[in-house]
Amino acid sequence: MLNEWAGDLWRRFHRARASEDWPPEWFIPAVGGAGVLLVALLIFGLVMPLLRWIAHFAWDAVRDGSSWLHDWNLTRVVLEPVRDYLFAHSAGLPVNASTLWWTWCAAGIGLFTFAFLWRAVAARLGWILYGAATVAMVWAATTGPARTTTAGIAALWWIVLSLFTLRRPWTQQRVTVHLPELPLLARIVQHRE
Repeated sequence: MLNEWAGDLWRRFHRARASEDWPPEWFIPAVGGAGVLLVALLIFGLVMPLLRWIAHFAWDAVRDGSSWLHDWNLTRVVLEPVRDYLFAHSAGLPVNASTLWWTWCAAGIGLFTFAFLWRAVAARLGWILYGAATVAMVWAATTGPARTTTAGIAALWWIVLSLFTLRRPWTQQRVTVHLPELPLLARIVQHRE
């Protein structure tokens, strides 16, 4: 039955091509239906698996990257003194030390994101204060001869991350100056003479 229907459409197609009534009435809906079917096959056959793969890859990258940073000793040089400082100086506050620690981490990520992506002036200023506070906390929480080294490493981390957050805009700033109308300017000049 499907074969007969396709043969009938094929014969009509060849007859209509020879006549002046081209394209036939059924041709445009058939091409539209085929296009919709092709787009649906592409979306469900190619795009959806690709999106699934990208999401899986991104999740694995974030998970592996966070464990890599956690195990990396250079991050511990900065993060452990900051955590120790916050835990030591949280007595008498209405929040516990763990909440302070996660607030400090979220503030750093938020300031970095806003300064890097949107170049927000307040985030850039906050990033500068955040870096200074981090170096000060590392300096205060570290004892002995390693104090200057750990503070230096914290400052180095902050400077490297500031290369991204405090960069100049890619486009040049434009200044628009509105000049007064010339007849008014001529009257002012004549009045002064």
